[in-house]
Amino acid sequence: MPISPHKFEFEGKEPVAFWIVISLLFGNTILMLLLNFTGKSFLPQNAPEVVRWYESNSIAIQFVLLALLAAIFLVYRKRVRYTRQK
Repeated sequence: MPISPHKFEFEGKEPVAFWIVISLLFGNTILMLLLNFTGKSFLPQNAPEVVRWYESNSIAIQFVLLALLAAIFLVYRKRVRYTRQK
């Protein structure tokens, strides 16, 4: 049983930008969860500045990546097909 009756798919081959953003979104999610669950106990208070910056901005990065994904669907909207599953 499908989770949602709605499905969006590309006709033909997916754009390279789509796969890049999907990979970044997946990687950001994994890093965000990893820092959330283990970072506070394993990372010392004097962690590198980059790690502390990422930890405070990871949610914003996630939303920017989701917006980029929506923008890709808008740019390639003539190649996106909507199918309703029963």
